[in-house]
Amino acid sequence: MESLPEELICRIFDFLESAGALSVAMLVCPQWYMRGARNLHQRVVINLLPGLSLSSSATVIRFMKRLVSPLSTAHFIHHLTLSGFAPIDIQELILDILGRARALRSLDMHALQILQGGMLLPQEVFTSDTFMWNLSSLNASSAQFCASLSYNRPIVALRVHEPMDDVLLRRLTCHKGGLASRIVELELALSVDSTATAVTRMAYLASTLAEAPLRTLALQFVLDRPGPVAWTDFKHAIGEMGASLRSLKNLRSLSLVIRPDPIITTTPTDPSTSGDQYREVVTKQLAEKLITENTLSWLDRIELRWHGWTIRGGHLEPFPRTELLRLPHRWWFADSGGRWVT
Repeated sequence: MESLPEELICRIFDFLESAGALSVAMLVCPQWYMRGARNLHQRVVINLLPGLSLSSSATVIRFMKRLVSPLSTAHFIHHLTLSGFAPIDIQELILDILGRARALRSLDMHALQILQGGMLLPQEVFTSDTFMWNLSSLNASSAQFCASLSYNRPIVALRVHEPMDDVLLRRLTCHKGGLASRIVELELALSVDSTATAVTRMAYLASTLAEAPLRTLALQFVLDRPGPVAWTDFKHAIGEMGASLRSLKNLRSLSLVIRPDPIITTTPTDPSTSGDQYREVVTKQLAEKLITENTLSWLDRIELRWHGWTIRGGHLEPFPRTELLRLPHRWWFADSGGRWVT
C-alpha cells in the first residue's frame, strides 16, 4: 500500500465521503492515515449538548481535546461549524482550536450559545497575523465579534445576526479594513430608529460597496422602538432605496426586510382571495415596481417581507418561504455550496 503513488491515493480518498469509510481506510498505513485525516477533518461540525464540560467523557469533548493535542489535526480544518452550548471552560478550548486551525476558510457559529457572557477573545487575537488569518467566510451572532474579526481578513461572505448600530457598521465597512472592496455575500441586521434611517443606511452601504464584487445583499432593518410599521412607510422606504441600489451592478440576490414587519391593513377586492394571498400580491407589486423603476434588470432573485421570487425573463416566480434569507438557519454561503471559498 505504501508504494502506491500519492496521486492515486488522493484519488481513492476523494471517493470516500462517509466518515466511517475514511476512518477504516486510515488504519491501513501511516500514509493513508494522514491522507484520510485531511479529508475527514476538512469539514468539521461540533454540536455541544447542554451540560457538557471539559471533564465530560462525551465523544465530542474527547474529539475537541484531540484537536489541541500533540497529534492535532486542527490544521486540516477548512470549514468549521459550532453549535450548542459553550460554558467558559469549553469557550477556552474552542479558542485554542481556532488558534490551531491555520487553514480555516469558513466559520459558522451563529447557533453557538455563549454562556456566562460573550466569548472573551484577547485583543491581540483580532490583530494577530496567524489567528484565522485565512478566514474567508463568517456566520456569527455577535456584531462586535464580526466587526473585529472581519478587519484585515479576506472575508468574502459574512452574515451577522445581531442588530448592528451605525458605529459598528462604519467600522465593518471602512476602506482601511478591506472588506468593502472584496465582499461578495453580505447579510446584516441593522439597528435603526425609523424607516428614514433605514433609507440612509442603504444609501451609505450602496455608496461604500459600489466597487465591491457584491452578488448577494440581505438586510434586516430592525426598529429599536416599539410599535408596528405602516405599509405606506415601508413602500416609501423601499422606493427611496431604489436609487441607491442602481450603483450595485454586480448584485444578483437582494433581500430587504424591516422588523417588525409592516402591516397591510387594506382588504382584497376579490372575496375568494385569502389575506395571505393578497399580502403576497401587493408585496410582489412593490418588488416589480422597485425593479422596473430603477432598471435593476441584473437581479436574479428578490425578497421583501415574507415573500421571495426568482426573476426569469422579467417575470417573478415565487419560491418557498423556507428558502428566504431572512430565516436564521439560512446562510447563503452554505446554501450555495461555499462557491466563494475553496
